[in-house]
Amino acid sequence: MNQEEIIELAKQAGMLQINGKYDIWIPEYLYEFAALVAAAEREACAKVCETLGVHPALNVYAGGPDWYKHGKECAAEIRARGETE
Repeated sequence: MNQEEIIELAKQAGMLQINGKYDIWIPEYLYEFAALVAAAEREACAKVCETLGVHPALNVYAGGPDWYKHGKECAAEIRARGETE
């Protein structure tokens, strides 16, 4: 995650910009910011799992080989963590 993405998440969390800096000490903003960062990191990890071992010639229309299915299952489990937290 780069600095621009972090700043965008801070804005989405409702953090206030004061003198060019974000006020992260208000607990509600900090919790929301942390949740947004965690969700972004989970999604990034899930995308890595989905792309492991994918080759353009791989026929995935029939579900693909087991190792390919495991990557998809891993991605689904990572995304599901956000639904229970």
